[in-house]
Amino acid sequence: MISLQRMLGLTLMLLHGVVTFPLELNPPRVVVRYGDSVSVNCSTSSTDHDGMGWEATFGGTSLEQDVTFVTWTVDNLTDWTIEPKCYINRNDGKQNSKVLPVILYKTSDRVSISVLNHSGPMVEGTQYQLQCDNQNIAPLQNLVVKWYKGNELLDNVTYSNVSKRPEDVSATLMISPNRYDDGAQYRCRAELDLGPEGPQPHPTVTSEPLSITVHYAPEFLPGNDTVEVSAGSDVSLDCSAEGNPPPELRWTNNTAEGNANETTVGRLRTLNISRVTANATYNCTVTNRLGSITKQIHVLVDVPPQQHPTMFSTAPSTPETMTTLPGTAKPKVTFPLELNPPRVAVRYGDSVSVNCSTSSTDHDGMGWEATFGGTSLEQDVTFVTWTVDNVTDWTIEPKCYINLIDGKQPSKVLPVILYKTPDRVSISVLNHSGPMVEGTQYRLQCDNQNIAPLQNLVVKWYKGNEPLDNVTYSNVSKTPVDVSATLMISPSRNDDRDQYRCRAELDLGPEGPQPHPTVTSEPLSITVHYAPEFLLGNDTVEVSAGSDVSLNCSAEGNPPPEMKWNYTAARNVKLSTEGRQRTVRITTATSTNAGSYICTATNRVGTATRTTTLLTMKGGSSSIIYIIWVIVFVSLVIVLVVLIVFCMMKKRQGHYDIIPVDQPNNIPMMPLSTTGEGNHDPEGYPTKV
Repeated sequence: MISLQRMLGLTLMLLHGVVTFPLELNPPRVVVRYGDSVSVNCSTSSTDHDGMGWEATFGGTSLEQDVTFVTWTVDNLTDWTIEPKCYINRNDGKQNSKVLPVILYKTSDRVSISVLNHSGPMVEGTQYQLQCDNQNIAPLQNLVVKWYKGNELLDNVTYSNVSKRPEDVSATLMISPNRYDDGAQYRCRAELDLGPEGPQPHPTVTSEPLSITVHYAPEFLPGNDTVEVSAGSDVSLDCSAEGNPPPELRWTNNTAEGNANETTVGRLRTLNISRVTANATYNCTVTNRLGSITKQIHVLVDVPPQQHPTMFSTAPSTPETMTTLPGTAKPKVTFPLELNPPRVAVRYGDSVSVNCSTSSTDHDGMGWEATFGGTSLEQDVTFVTWTVDNVTDWTIEPKCYINLIDGKQPSKVLPVILYKTPDRVSISVLNHSGPMVEGTQYRLQCDNQNIAPLQNLVVKWYKGNEPLDNVTYSNVSKTPVDVSATLMISPSRNDDRDQYRCRAELDLGPEGPQPHPTVTSEPLSITVHYAPEFLLGNDTVEVSAGSDVSLNCSAEGNPPPEMKWNYTAARNVKLSTEGRQRTVRITTATSTNAGSYICTATNRVGTATRTTTLLTMKGGSSSIIYIIWVIVFVSLVIVLVVLIVFCMMKKRQGHYDIIPVDQPNNIPMMPLSTTGEGNHDPEGYPTKV
């Protein structure tokens, strides 16, 4: 059991710690845009401490004494996982600290909207999935993707996954469009809700609008099904319908005995019949790519009792089968027909007018046969004009004809190119989203929606203003189609932030508009990531004991690499960061600081390391003098040893005088030793000394 006195003591110690060493952060939490600066004060109300400071991977400070606040400052914050900690060293040897909550955010590099597994016009009543791609955004848990149709908010998408680093993320929306959605524009918006500390309004990036085309089958507009006329009178039958694409209208089962022609005004196609003599049924057929419907109109002729009209004849007849009985036979004469202009290129829905002329008046009439704009047989003329206010028949082949007096009918077909620029040209990266990696191959795709004619299309690829490639098509198609072109790229770091575009261009020949009709995609800006590379290689640094030294490490890469030093910690070693350079600063170096200092640069693409070896010497100039004295001392010792050895050898060998042989009388006589018998040989000669 803990005694009451001890519990009270512990409580007082805790209270003393809380009261005496409070730490206050101002602001208490921060929200910072990636790459921006940040500054936070940490303060205490007491000066009775051994110092305070900040610990952080960037912007950390040394221990500061005799202060009541310290400031954490970073000019360019790029550490996604940073957790700055303010600490204070108490006099009792303990340390209090407080962590600063930091939200580092980054808006999307690009927000784009697309239709999954589909291109081109949509069909009424069919479900489609729209996808909103957000590239390189953080933090994910603060992201809200908002869907709009026009200005109408459709849906919000949030994320429960917690991720501090940038990610690529997608949101989807299911739609089932109807005809009233034709031309509607969808958008998605990536919004970062960073709380009350974050910027207001919320940082957002919005996609380019996606305009949809909705196709639906033809439907007849209201009209009479039965028409009553007097025998011999003229009648006009109207047929109109709506649909998308605009339907083609045709009158069939025509039994008007050749006295009929068709005219078109907008969506109304009229069959004009002159001098009606019999009952008949006429079929108006309306067709587009989604379906076909037919409406029947019955013409009832009111005739006198003695006449017997044919009831509802359905014998097929078309303007092409109508004939005109020739008059009196005349000699065969050639009647040339001239078209002006000889060929036309017409934008879908525009008007067109072409003259057909002959140089002779000796004929039985001339006219135009066409699904739209055909004329009746006109006599006593030298030209007839084919005119259509709104050309929408993709397969139209207007033909000018002339009836010769010999019963023959020369004709000339007008070549018509009906063209339409794409509803939308868009560029995307196939099977990839987000930043690209240097040296990896990617396929760009250019989607062209609803364009005609295909054989006249040229898709041009650009990087910036530089042409990269042209794509042409050999398939022949008069009606609009959806078509794609691709381009393979292998980007390098120098391509970072480059913009790619594709352009759909219709080369319609000399008859077509100049310059060529074109539609260009929005630019696709690419981000290229590459692994870190050090600006300097491995090296060795020598430093004298007691000196200061700085070891610098800097690297480049994309995304900007995170720099870390790995070394043996010591009190005299501090870290600092300036821009892309991370520095180890050693004050008053000692032998314990010697060793390897390893700098590691890491990003999502790879890691690079650089090793610096630090060598320390025992002092500066004094150590050199010391080495010199050692050398001198050793040299003296060697000389002394040599002298001693020489002297010893000389003593061992004795002393001799050399006397010439021709002077025997000069040989000195040595006295006998007085030291005793032991000092002379038996014959009395002195002993060698």
